[in-house]
Amino acid sequence: MGCAAPAVTETYRKYSLGKGGKDATQSLKPIGLEEEKAIGGSLAIQVFNRYGGLYDNPELQRYITLVGQSLADVSDRPDLDYHFAVVNSEHPNAFATPGGYVFVSIGLLRVLENEAQLAGVLGHEIAHITHKHALKTLERNKKVAGFGALTVSMLGQSPDVFDKVIEQAGEIIFTYGLDKNLEYEADKMGAEYTDRLGYDSAGLKSFLDILNQSQPGQDSVFLSTHPSPADRLSHLSAGSSASSKPVFAAEFKQATQGKL
Repeated sequence: MGCAAPAVTETYRKYSLGKGGKDATQSLKPIGLEEEKAIGGSLAIQVFNRYGGLYDNPELQRYITLVGQSLADVSDRPDLDYHFAVVNSEHPNAFATPGGYVFVSIGLLRVLENEAQLAGVLGHEIAHITHKHALKTLERNKKVAGFGALTVSMLGQSPDVFDKVIEQAGEIIFTYGLDKNLEYEADKMGAEYTDRLGYDSAGLKSFLDILNQSQPGQDSVFLSTHPSPADRLSHLSAGSSASSKPVFAAEFKQATQGKL
């Protein structure tokens, strides 16, 4: 898969522009795949705008895509069209938007020590997508419940509705975060994806341990919208067992050296 920017722009233009309006009074119905892509694509543009744009290193972008797509292939939604990108932010951040968009910051990559840790982070974000955590939270949001059947046609014909949905989805991802239990589920499933692919499933735990000890700056959305690293570690430790699978430290160093 390539970098996310072109696909994101195309998705946003297709579904966010339009004329006219539509009155809808029913409760919001489950969000379908095309709507998921429309919402996720628009939010992905916000990630680029908020966090420094695409990091200018094609080789690093390809490496992150290779690891991420390999995890996506063993996930619970392997047929989704995934896009992975590194954003040019010094703060440790990672994001997933609906529809298959996954981002990590250059600041987060600088914290990592091996590929298993990278896989743990990417697996966590992929799990948010495969389990539709943001969409399920959005469907329960009272501020958008009055919009009725949220269809691609409706999104295209009613920009005001689309903007309201994106506003609420943005608050979930960038400001308030998801319910703690959804984060714990993403940790568990992310670790499982890494195990399926052949990594040491403790990669995410070791990354969280680094965060727990270092506690990087307050501008890290990864910290402000998630439970504390200590809480996440306790939940992961409760359901994990020892692993003898590799962490690929040398491979990670070779792939990132001179690029971070």
